[in-house]
Amino acid sequence: MPVAKDKYNLRPFKEAPLSTSPIKPIELEAVDLSLYKDGAGNLPIRQKLATQIEKSLSTYGFIMVTNHGFPHDKLEFLKSLAQGILEVPLESQKPYLAGALKSDLEDRSISLGAERGAGYKPKKYWSMRNGVEDSIIHYNFNNMQHPLFFQGSGNANNNNQYPPIVQDHLSQVAEYYRYLHNDVLRKLCNLTDIVLELPEGFIWDNYYKVTPNDYENSGGGAGRFMLYEGMDPQDREKVGDTWLRGHSDSGGFTFITSQPILSLQIRDYFTGEWNYVGHTPDGLIVNIGDAMEFITGGYFKSSIHRVVGPPDDQKEFRRLVLIYFCKPKSTCILDAEPLQSPKLNRLGIGKPKEWEKIDFAAWNNEKSRLFGKKNVNDTQSEEPKLVLLYGRLHERWHQAETDFSLEEAEKKFQVIKLT
Repeated sequence: MPVAKDKYNLRPFKEAPLSTSPIKPIELEAVDLSLYKDGAGNLPIRQKLATQIEKSLSTYGFIMVTNHGFPHDKLEFLKSLAQGILEVPLESQKPYLAGALKSDLEDRSISLGAERGAGYKPKKYWSMRNGVEDSIIHYNFNNMQHPLFFQGSGNANNNNQYPPIVQDHLSQVAEYYRYLHNDVLRKLCNLTDIVLELPEGFIWDNYYKVTPNDYENSGGGAGRFMLYEGMDPQDREKVGDTWLRGHSDSGGFTFITSQPILSLQIRDYFTGEWNYVGHTPDGLIVNIGDAMEFITGGYFKSSIHRVVGPPDDQKEFRRLVLIYFCKPKSTCILDAEPLQSPKLNRLGIGKPKEWEKIDFAAWNNEKSRLFGKKNVNDTQSEEPKLVLLYGRLHERWHQAETDFSLEEAEKKFQVIKLT
């Protein structure tokens, strides 16, 4: 059972009421996982669910998962816990930082930084544009799928220690993220197999299955409790009221708790337009990351998304999200050749000639170092500078444009090549 709430002043997180603004958010394709049943006799049901998600995953890369099975009261408690963890004052956070106080102060040769390291990321860690820094606090969890999770944070930067409020609730945190990985993700992987005309279990077994204590050959992920606080009005103007600039995720699938506050936007892969994402109570917003785009040869789309300031009637409320960045095995190859998917082969989708043969560890290590770095992100536009990594651009802004190629990108944009 959770530690008594009054020990840490845990209280319900106050969600914003639904906005009455004229904004019309898009309604993501909703997948009702209560309909999912294993077994040969239930294959038609799974095929129907797979057909339901295919268009979304291959166009804008987002779906909404409903009736996922994790209890409402436990989810609400985790929101209260997240609020308590993220309201710890900065001075009390410092012994438990995930990295340095700012991204540009990180020694990336020895530190995962606050993007991937376990512990706190304080506000003003990331550079945005026009000299503005972020107003976001988050706390990262690593190794939740393994026994080592209960033995320490796994981060030498904070001496392998959890803050007391985290230490006292590790079992509740692990329960949530293990459920997402071993239940919800497994089901989505099987639906993905059906889409790609692969034997059910192929994606799970080869990319995401966990073998306890075998970190290199296990799928996994990072948990994050994330709190967005209001920005100074002058800073909001400088960044076009963007709280977190547009980006794609480096991993396989990302799970985000749905919230009523209108802040999350998806960039349409084909038109470039930004659309708000609507709210489904207790729903999980799930998006494709770069790894799954590469594994499917670009068939699934790792779309750009961002967080912006909400409408006026929600301005006084904060945005709190629980995120699971699910990652494939670090050794898995990031192109479609290992799949031998009949569907992709029939569509003529394979490994583009400019893509280098890399594993997930290589992509994740390099891309994660770039997020929030001033020389990449401090630009005059909403886009960061583009960085060429292993024959691919580090962010997925223009991949669906007609005749898009690296050669054309270098003509239109400033492309940084790492040496």
